[in-house]
Amino acid sequence: MSTPRATPAGPASGAQLSSSAAAPPRMAGGVPAGPVGSNGGGGTMLPSASSDRGSSNGATSSRKVKAQRRPPRLASLQLKRIDPWTVLKISLIVAIVMFFVWMIAIGVLYLSLGSMDVWSRINSTYAQLVTPDTSTGTASPLITPAGVFIVAAVIGAINIVLFTALSTVAAFVYNAAAGMSGGVEITLGERD
Repeated sequence: MSTPRATPAGPASGAQLSSSAAAPPRMAGGVPAGPVGSNGGGGTMLPSASSDRGSSNGATSSRKVKAQRRPPRLASLQLKRIDPWTVLKISLIVAIVMFFVWMIAIGVLYLSLGSMDVWSRINSTYAQLVTPDTSTGTASPLITPAGVFIVAAVIGAINIVLFTALSTVAAFVYNAAAGMSGGVEITLGERD
């Protein structure tokens, strides 16, 4: 007696269906066993007479059958709540990354303007306008690399605190508004 082979049931697109919506499993040439009128779940499979003949035509023809293409499924969902703690963590990470981007941009800008002698001209103009220091006889330069990067770091630190706080407050505001209106509706779909 030959062993029956299983053939795929339903679409061959790789999507998995839930057990309540899936068709009963079928064997090559087999019929589901079980009570009449049942959906075939939980019963054993009985092979039909055609699978007992030992012919390979049933097995090769089942390999060549192409699955029918179905349109992608769509799901309409509502975004009811955003967790403020996760918003705080994510916004803090994003703000720290943006701080480093800010500092690199300031460095590139400072070096590019320094190569065009912008800072030396500003410092010489400042020295002419300001009375010199009595102990050294010269005015200290207005723009220095340390001064530029300290000011940029302070501005970046303030931006980290503000961005994180405002994002977290926005999550609380969204949760309150979604409680009254039901939240933002989004539609998700499978890939084609």
